[in-house]
Amino acid sequence: MRRISIFAFITAIFAIAFLAAGTAFYFYSINDKYRHSQMIVQRNVLFAQNILLRLEQNNAAEQIEETAKKYGMRWIRDEKKGVALLKEAKLLGRQPTPFGFIDLLEKRGHIYLLINTFGRLILFEDLRYHPYNPWIVWIYFALTSLVIGLIYWAIWFKLRPLKSLQRCIRKFGEGELGIHCRIEGSDEIAQVSQAIDEAIGRIRMLINSRNLFIRNIMHELKTPLTKGLLTVQMLDESRQKERLERIFMRLDGTISEFGTIEQLSSGKFPLDVRPVTMEDLVDQAIDLAMIDRSKGTYNISPVRIEADFKLLSIALKNLIDNALKYASDRSFHIEADAKRIVVESKGGALKHPLAYYLQPYTQGSDTISGLGLGLYIVDMIAKAHGFGFKYEHSEGLNRFVIVF
Repeated sequence: MRRISIFAFITAIFAIAFLAAGTAFYFYSINDKYRHSQMIVQRNVLFAQNILLRLEQNNAAEQIEETAKKYGMRWIRDEKKGVALLKEAKLLGRQPTPFGFIDLLEKRGHIYLLINTFGRLILFEDLRYHPYNPWIVWIYFALTSLVIGLIYWAIWFKLRPLKSLQRCIRKFGEGELGIHCRIEGSDEIAQVSQAIDEAIGRIRMLINSRNLFIRNIMHELKTPLTKGLLTVQMLDESRQKERLERIFMRLDGTISEFGTIEQLSSGKFPLDVRPVTMEDLVDQAIDLAMIDRSKGTYNISPVRIEADFKLLSIALKNLIDNALKYASDRSFHIEADAKRIVVESKGGALKHPLAYYLQPYTQGSDTISGLGLGLYIVDMIAKAHGFGFKYEHSEGLNRFVIVF
C-alpha cells in the first residue's frame, strides 16, 4: 500500500469537508429559494381566494381594499396603469377557478396578482414581496469555512513538529550522530521527541564505544602481527618461512578487511567509484584470497565498470573463498562481463534460501564455518554500489551472481 503523509491525509480530509460543506450549502440555497417562492405563491393564492369569496358575497370595494391592506397588497384600479403593467410581464403561474383563473406575474422585481372572474379583471401588487437573497446562506457558509480553516490550521500547527522530528530521524539514519531531536513542550509529540533524543544519545554512546573497542582490538591484533612478520623475516629461507609469511599476511588482510567492512556498515566509508577493468578486479580478488590462480577457470570479458575497486575485490574474494570451501572438487569458475560477475562451483544446493545466509552470524552448520558472514559482506558491498546479488543452482552447480 502506498504511504501517505499524515499532513497530506489531514489536508485531504479537510478539503473533502470543505467541499461537502459547500455542496450542502449550495443545495440548501436551492431548497431555500424554492421554499421562498412557494411561500409567496401560497400567500398570493390565499389572498386571491379571499378576494373571490368577497366578490361572490358582493362585498363593497372598501372591504376589498381592507382585505388587500391586511395581506400587504395594493389594488391597482387605474385601468390604463394596469394594462401598462401587464405588458411584458412574466407569467410565474396560473391557477384555474370555477369562474376564471388566477395569474401570478413578475415584472422588474415586482409581483402582481391578476384575478379573472366572470370576465372581470382585478389587478393587485404584492407590497410585501422581496426577491430571494442568498447572501444569508453564503454568509453562514463563509463562517463555516472559516471555522473549518481555523480547525485545520490548529491541527497543522500542532502536528508541525512531526516534520522536524522526521528530518532529525532521517539525518540520524544517514549517519549524522551529533544531531539532537528534542522538542520543547509537554504534549505527546514533545514527549516522543524527548524519548527519541534520549535513545539517539544512548545509541551514540554505544556506537562510540563500539568504534573505540574495534580500534583497540585492531590495534592489539596488528601489533603482534607486525612483530610476527618481522620475526619471520629474520628466519632462514624455507617452506616453513613461506607458509608463516602467508599466514601472517592473510591475518593482516583479514583484519584490514574487517575494519573496512565495519566502516561500510556504519555508513562512514565513502565509495571511491571509478572505472575498473574486470581482469584487474579478478586478479586483485585472487591476490586477496592468496590462492593459486590455477584452481579456477576464467571467462572474463575485457570491459570496464564503475565501482569501488577495493570493496568489489573484497566481495569477489569472499565468493572465491566460499567456492573453494564448499566445492566438491575444490575448484571454481568465474564469468564476468559488463552486466554481471558469476562465481560458479560444483556442489549441492544451499539448504536454506539465500536471504537466510545474508544475516550476519546466522545459526547453522554452514554459517558457523563462515559462509553466512562471507555472503553478508558480499551482499552489503553489492547494496552499497546499488548492485543486485542472487543465487542459482542447476545441474549440480552453485552460482553466486553480482548483477550490475
